[in-house]
Amino acid sequence: MMKRTDDYKAKLELWAEEGRVVRMPRAVGFPAFGSRRFSSGAEMNAWKKELLAETARHGGVRWTN
Repeated sequence: MMKRTDDYKAKLELWAEEGRVVRMPRAVGFPAFGSRRFSSGAEMNAWKKELLAETARHGGVRWTN
């Protein structure tokens, strides 16, 4: 018999058996951004680095319910 901790799909099965919807937290304080296209991975990484720096300057992200 396989333990639930060894089963890859165990979490999904447990959630399906429970049958209730759990409210997920949302991130507050993350800067808004739209769809973007990058010509290289380096360009995308530079954009991500600036986005994270901006987030840090504004106090970071807080999780709320």
